[in-house]
Amino acid sequence: MIDLALDIGNTRYKISNEKSVFRVPHQKSDFTSLFPEILRDFQAEGEPCTWWIASVNRTIFRNVTDWIALNRPADRVNVLNALNVPIQVDVEFPEKVGVDLLLSAITANEIRDPGRPAIIVDLGTVAKVDLVDENGVFRGGAFAPGLRMGALAMEQQTDALPELDVMEMLHRMETHGIPSVAQSTIAAMQAGLFWGMVGTIRELTTRTASTLAIPPQIFLTGGGAKTVRDALGDGFTYVDEMVMKGIWTTIRKWNP
Repeated sequence: MIDLALDIGNTRYKISNEKSVFRVPHQKSDFTSLFPEILRDFQAEGEPCTWWIASVNRTIFRNVTDWIALNRPADRVNVLNALNVPIQVDVEFPEKVGVDLLLSAITANEIRDPGRPAIIVDLGTVAKVDLVDENGVFRGGAFAPGLRMGALAMEQQTDALPELDVMEMLHRMETHGIPSVAQSTIAAMQAGLFWGMVGTIRELTTRTASTLAIPPQIFLTGGGAKTVRDALGDGFTYVDEMVMKGIWTTIRKWNP
C-alpha cells in the first residue's frame, strides 16, 4: 500500500507522498473533488492507500474521512493525535494538545542540536510559539491571531475598515516590504498586521528564551513564515512544512 500523509489545517489541507506536497484551500464545499486528480499524480488512483491524517479542523476531517469511506473503501485510515505520536508531553492536559503542535515539535527534535532546546514559531491561521526542552519534551507555548485572522477581525469587527485581499496582502508583504507609517487605510492595516506579528514573535521568543539555561534554536514555519522571516533578522531558521515532516517521521517510526 502507498502511504499518504494528510495535514488538515484551518485554511487548507496538504497531501504528500513524501516526495511532493499538494496544498489546497478547503473553503469551497467541493474541495474533495480534487482528490482523484491528486491521487492520479501520486500514481495511487487504482490501488489501496494507507492514509495518515493529522487534523485541527473537525468539520473538514469528517468530510475527508466520509469521502475516503465512500469512494475508497479498501483504503486504511490512521488518525494521528496527541496520544499516539512519538513525543513526550509535559503540559496540564496532554491529550488536548493540538496534534499539529506536536508534529512540528517532532520535526524540531529531528533537526535541533543535541542538548539544545528549540522554540517553534508556526505562522498559520493561528500564530503559535512552542517550546521543546533540551531532552526533547514538549513543554507548551502561546497562541496569537495569525495574519489572516487579524485581517478578517478588523473587517468584521469594525464599521469602516475594508476587507483586505489577504493573498494580495501576503504577496505584497513578501515582495515589497511594509513600512511602519502608512498613508492609506489599507496600507495602515497591513502595517499593523505585519509589524504587530513581528513584534509578537520577537517578544514571545525572547521571553521564552530568557527562562532557559541553554540558548535555544528557533525554527520558523507555516504559511506566513516567509512573510516575516527577513524582518525578524538573525536567529530564526526557516523550515518548510514542519507538520508534514513530523507526520513522515511518525510514519517511519510506526512502520520501520
